[in-house]
Amino acid sequence: MKFFILIGVYVLLNSFGQLLIKMGTMEDINGFYDLLNIKLISGITLFGMSFLTWIYIVSKNNLSYAFPFAVGLGYMGVIFLSILVLKETATFWQFVGMSLIWAGIILMSVHGG
Repeated sequence: MKFFILIGVYVLLNSFGQLLIKMGTMEDINGFYDLLNIKLISGITLFGMSFLTWIYIVSKNNLSYAFPFAVGLGYMGVIFLSILVLKETATFWQFVGMSLIWAGIILMSVHGG
């Protein structure tokens, strides 16, 4: 159970970090100091926190088990946040891909690591 909580924390930190990095770079950037906006700094901070969480996860679990969970759930998290917050559109094939990823995650969780 601890594994799934840690993966969830990692995915949330990473996905929101990616979202804030994107939002921070959507503003007018005319020079280096324009990159020092609160959204971008917050995104980099969350991304860094996700990296530290990832280090802990892989130190306690098999990489071959943790990596597919993290990447698959992260992919889905970023797509959903992009749709909800950035008003981006997703294609039918992206939803098919997410369904396949979800099926794979379910199969992996049944097997265990």
